[in-house]
Amino acid sequence: MMKLSMSMAIFGLIGTLAGCAGTPAPSYYTLDQGMPHFQAQGQAPSIAVTQISLPELIDRPQLVLRTADNQVRVSEYQRWAEPLRRQIPRVMADDLGRLLGSSRVVSVPVDGQGFDADFRLLLDVQHLEANSGNGAEVDVLWRLEPRTGKVVVGRSQVREPAGGGDTAALVAAQRRALATVAMEIAERLRSLPGGKP
Repeated sequence: MMKLSMSMAIFGLIGTLAGCAGTPAPSYYTLDQGMPHFQAQGQAPSIAVTQISLPELIDRPQLVLRTADNQVRVSEYQRWAEPLRRQIPRVMADDLGRLLGSSRVVSVPVDGQGFDADFRLLLDVQHLEANSGNGAEVDVLWRLEPRTGKVVVGRSQVREPAGGGDTAALVAAQRRALATVAMEIAERLRSLPGGKP
């Protein structure tokens, strides 16, 4: 009886080890394209991207893919390399810096309200979706607060085809959609007093 129990324990351990060996390693993704940070010499406006709101659905380490109208898939093996609430303000600051020719565009934490800047940019992400059939869809409410003058509120809604159904193509489509949002914000900012060097 003891031998039978020992044999069952050994088989159980082998089964467990075999199951662990078959578990795929997670893949990690980032919205940062790995481009060098922009180092302009001019005195274009300074902008602090200070705050971002995200839907709870996507405010998690796992990638969320929409599979049908009322269904999503949360993948344990496809994950963000860092939280979206840190990635999105940083890539937005990088894009705005390139578009405006300014090295004075930065992403600062919410508690960095004392950071002095010509403009503060607050982002409220309504949607940041990826769908293997439809590509990426981004909906962002944004608020530009100048040091002096009237606050400007806008909304950018962008759809971007993925050019492929795999996860890397969908993340790249999300990144391109966010770059379009940055272009719309930059265009609006150029029309404001103090928005040009």
